[in-house]
Amino acid sequence: MLSPADEPVESGQLYAVAMVDGHPPEALDEFAGNVHLTLVRNGREIVIVGSGTVTTDAVRFYQKDFGLHERDLRVWVITQAGDATFGAEPLSAF
Repeated sequence: MLSPADEPVESGQLYAVAMVDGHPPEALDEFAGNVHLTLVRNGREIVIVGSGTVTTDAVRFYQKDFGLHERDLRVWVITQAGDATFGAEPLSAF
């Protein structure tokens, strides 16, 4: 089984957020604090854990690897579309 650090993620691509803490999301506030997310892209699910901070119109989500002393793996930006769907995009490293 792959660890979260081993799961490939496509930079600059939008992933659909299917679940936050085991249920479909309804508001950006649900992503605040420590949560588990299920993301979907091209029919493949990725489960990530971390901590979210709500900003004016998005959430900055810090994906963690709790097996490595809560080391940050990557940062995601989570947004809500007008049709009440949510998307997560990994930020690219510069």
